[in-house]
Amino acid sequence: MIETARILLLEDDRVQGTLIMDLLGGEDYQTTWCASLAEARRAVPEAAWDLFLLDRVLPDGDGSDLCQELRRNPATQGLPIIMITGRDRPEDRVEGLLRGADDYIPKPFHAKEFLARVRACLRTLGLQRELMQKAEELARKNEELERAQAELIRTQRLAAIGEVGLAIRHEINNPLGTVLGYTELLLTQGEGLPDDVQRKLEAIRRASLRIRDVVRRLEVLRDDRTVEYVPGVNMTDLRGEGQAPGRQG
Repeated sequence: MIETARILLLEDDRVQGTLIMDLLGGEDYQTTWCASLAEARRAVPEAAWDLFLLDRVLPDGDGSDLCQELRRNPATQGLPIIMITGRDRPEDRVEGLLRGADDYIPKPFHAKEFLARVRACLRTLGLQRELMQKAEELARKNEELERAQAELIRTQRLAAIGEVGLAIRHEINNPLGTVLGYTELLLTQGEGLPDDVQRKLEAIRRASLRIRDVVRRLEVLRDDRTVEYVPGVNMTDLRGEGQAPGRQG
């Protein structure tokens, strides 16, 4: 229920307008009274309304025209509209409802029934707004959950990479050290070796150093960035910072 609702009343009859203003004022509703379509159209964008009470027969047109305009306006299309008119034929009621009204109160009306219908429309609007708020809260919670799940997956991925890195270090470092050590020994003592053999030994040394650097980066990996290995297949990016794809270390 909206306790301090803002209501726009469109009524050209002074007696009826005064009566309705007194009834709504007794309920502490904030009501603006307009006596013509032109005045009501100027008032619509001036406030955040909760309910429209529209007379049909006016000096400058039909209140149902404003009803249709309110339904086409994104800012007001979801707000309740009650038509209040002396036209009480069934076809008039049907026409008013078809043109967008939520309720149709014929004149003369009973004060208690009038207020009950106003409260009913405001109660429905309050429930709609509450549901919308809950839907927005649920959407925010879903976003937070998705972020938490993504972070959990990232943490698990990094933990798995760390375990693999530890295993690789244990299994690779010793034989890699042997290969690198003998390669460097041959290079320092290989003055009599042919040039092509020295070039191959140097290539082995560079490749060994690259393997050692990759193993070290696995040990301290704190980011789970991936890079495209082949189209449609990604792999963990273990390149050094600033190192271009495919570059040999």
